[in-house]
Amino acid sequence: MQQVARFLSFAVIISILLAPSFQSSESRTQNTVYINVAVYPSIVPAIKVLEYALQYGWTIDGIRYQFNVSEINMKGAKGRGANALNTENYDVFVIGASARQYIHGIDVRWKNNVREFVADGGGYVGICGGANEASQGMLHPSSVIDRIIDAGVLGIANVYVNDDQEQEWQYLYKSSGLEGGVPIACEITDHPILNVSPDNPRIIRYEGGPGMYLADKTDPLLGEVVPIAIYAEEISEKAPIHFWKKVGGEWQIEGPVTTDLKGEYAAIATTYGKGRVALFGPHPEERTVLGGHVEEFLGRSKYTLFREDYLYRWVDGEEVDWSYNWWMLRRAVAWAAGVPDDELPPINDAEIFMVKPNVWHPALYVNGRYIMPAPWGNTIIGEMPFEISTNENATVNFYLDGRNMYSDSAPPYIWDFDAPSTGKHKIVAEVSVSGATAYAQMDAYLFNLR
Repeated sequence: MQQVARFLSFAVIISILLAPSFQSSESRTQNTVYINVAVYPSIVPAIKVLEYALQYGWTIDGIRYQFNVSEINMKGAKGRGANALNTENYDVFVIGASARQYIHGIDVRWKNNVREFVADGGGYVGICGGANEASQGMLHPSSVIDRIIDAGVLGIANVYVNDDQEQEWQYLYKSSGLEGGVPIACEITDHPILNVSPDNPRIIRYEGGPGMYLADKTDPLLGEVVPIAIYAEEISEKAPIHFWKKVGGEWQIEGPVTTDLKGEYAAIATTYGKGRVALFGPHPEERTVLGGHVEEFLGRSKYTLFREDYLYRWVDGEEVDWSYNWWMLRRAVAWAAGVPDDELPPINDAEIFMVKPNVWHPALYVNGRYIMPAPWGNTIIGEMPFEISTNENATVNFYLDGRNMYSDSAPPYIWDFDAPSTGKHKIVAEVSVSGATAYAQMDAYLFNLR
């Protein structure tokens, strides 16, 4: 039968791929308060890291809370379709590092529906570009991109953003990717989202996001703006980088990149109508480092394409776990959903990732062997070892469509999948530590006819 599975015709596979998925009605957790979180698509892998940060549950005073995380497309954000953004379907709308919402926000239907969702009691959490989107825009736009951002903003937070293309944005454009970003100190205030921080100031990764300051709009739906974190360092002083140009075949420095964010809001909490809004300029979902220094080098990035330019990376620091600041985001989303202050998620660094297969690079596998990329989604023919990475020394439970299929209590955490299955299924791996649960989830097309 393995040979039959191996040589299934492409037409048969496609026909099954299009079939409805099977979802078990069996619940793994009883008496749980589910918080439905809609994440707006952005660049990969940024959105997947954001989703991993929010795939989480916790128990406080006998109450079990769990985030149910799913992606929502532009149609849904407009309030259309089965997964329409409204307070019946979702509790919180999250926009992370992306520029697409600037364009989508120009669409009146998109803008009005998101505003209505928040005004009716839905939560909104924005990071970097998602913070820009929620703001009143830029008080003094100086470029075409600035004007596009201003045209698309939601205006659900009474703040202007300071995010200049020739200043702050350079720390995005010149970033070398995972090695880029600046570990910037932020002073934490006494707001319940962040006031449990184990240190103050707290280091958060910065990569071109805004500083925020009070605006003067009079929309009666706009609530009080409460700073929850303040930039305690100037980015261009912590990580000096430069504009470069090539003259006579030699690279020369044109001048320094300068920023002016120190003392401005790095994160805020506010309300719009009945809804709660939390915004971050830096990236609590991204990996950061403690210590180290900036280094410039000649290279290429997605912004320079095939053209070389000077980029920067952060070197010689102590790299912390991805989940170092995930508690910030988890508490912000729970707060935006209306969870009482004393029941917000505790500080917990639990993280779990699906390593093979993974959500970043969907692929076709035959009996565990990589065959080719699969842009339609991970497709597995025959058997497959599902490999998990976690920073916890605990038991990992594997689920197929809600059924507990296997448990592994020692690394490497691997489930040798060989269950009979055909079609689209949901795979979940879960680790629980001290009343908190982190989970990794993936939809995959499984064809195992043994």
